[in-house]
Amino acid sequence: MKRKPAMVCSLVILITALLLCVSLQNGVCADPPWRVEFDETCANTSSAMDFSELELQALITRCEKLQKAIEQLDETTRKVFLKRILMCKNLYQFVLDSKKRTSEKITQ
Repeated sequence: MKRKPAMVCSLVILITALLLCVSLQNGVCADPPWRVEFDETCANTSSAMDFSELELQALITRCEKLQKAIEQLDETTRKVFLKRILMCKNLYQFVLDSKKRTSEKITQ
């Protein structure tokens, strides 16, 4: 049986694509752990008002830990993500302070 070059080429492409998919699922090209944590932490900013004071404090703590990790990155990445994590942290802090003031007014 004579093999056609197009069929061999298609087979090589298929095998390469399958290997690439397997490597992506195994985390070879996945985001670094700090980035996953960053995405999870800052994804909550749109619903910050819905969190309790304890949940907001936990998010602020996560932001502070991420800030330390981000400060160790290369300059360009550090500048971008440090600004973004500080914005998330400041928003959570603002909402927490606002909720504390509101609860103090209610108790008085």
